[in-house]
Amino acid sequence: MKQKILIVGSSGNLGEYLFQSLKQKFKVIGISRDFKTNSLYCGDLSNFKATLEVFKKLYSKSRKVDAIIVCTGKSSKISNLENDKRYLNSFESNFLTVSNTIEAYQKIFKNKPTKIIVLSSIAGIKNIDAPIEYSISKSALNYYCKLKALELSKFKININVISPGNILNKNNNWDIKNKLNKMKVKSYIKKNVPLNKFCDPSQILALCELLISDKGNFYQGANLVLDGGQSI
Repeated sequence: MKQKILIVGSSGNLGEYLFQSLKQKFKVIGISRDFKTNSLYCGDLSNFKATLEVFKKLYSKSRKVDAIIVCTGKSSKISNLENDKRYLNSFESNFLTVSNTIEAYQKIFKNKPTKIIVLSSIAGIKNIDAPIEYSISKSALNYYCKLKALELSKFKININVISPGNILNKNNNWDIKNKLNKMKVKSYIKKNVPLNKFCDPSQILALCELLISDKGNFYQGANLVLDGGQSI
């Protein structure tokens, strides 16, 4: 029987890529804020009550999930918001959507063993000129997952973080920037990334598959940085 993989944020650029790639090997279930092609369930995951409702519906259909991949969040600057609202918006998008997902899974699925993979960013460990509110929310997320690993270990739940650097994928932010000014993007990557290349989403996929597999059983509370040396 195929393993069941839950992708939270399945309608986003990276989430959609992972959904389409993993469905070749696994039974993949998608969750997003709105109903999209890849989403069987939807809800505002920045709200805990709404997240609980999503997981109740999921539990009524499927009593077991083998792995959860959470790739929610956004990094774009929101210039029309006041300073405090920018921080709140970023925290809701980049932290609460993840913590609510994990807490709701624990409550509804009664701490059944699973593998949890959280997609973060190197902005949470190094200043890369990302919006400060984004970097702080990712840093908080990384620390939450590390501390949460201690609690989840007694339930045989693995939780690990993947922190990618600059991802180049069709129609994502870097792809758009590259089309607008290829020389500027090339110069930035050469200056900031020792390996002088982008992170390919297939490399993130490979790490997800590793963590899902039996070979990933001993990873716990880890932050796997995939950035070509940018955070060194």
